[in-house]
Amino acid sequence: MLSTTDILAMMKERLGSYYKVAQELGVHPNRVNQMRHHGGKLTFEQGLIAAKFLGVSDESIILSLAAEKSRNTPSFDDLARLAAKHTTNFGALASVFALAILASGELLTNPAVTSLTSSLSKMA
Repeated sequence: MLSTTDILAMMKERLGSYYKVAQELGVHPNRVNQMRHHGGKLTFEQGLIAAKFLGVSDESIILSLAAEKSRNTPSFDDLARLAAKHTTNFGALASVFALAILASGELLTNPAVTSLTSSLSKMA
């Protein structure tokens, strides 16, 4: 399950700043700060924008947000379980993304790196 703070952090990693994340989501930067530090949650519409931007399924983000919003309710466990089913391969995808960031320039042409990247991509 991905939390709002996880989603925002992944967007920041790609965009470089939370200010740019706010622009991408169409919200004021203070709103992003509120979500990060004071328990605010992404709306489903913002979640769909994030899913498209991050290249992940709409279902994984929407189910994660629904579970996050239902915390402390009887439906939380069921929603969290559903969200986990849709995000199980997201860890592998995140690994590929991190590897691509770390392996810049000539490292990307290294056969060992490209083989690992290919293997991780197939897992995702």
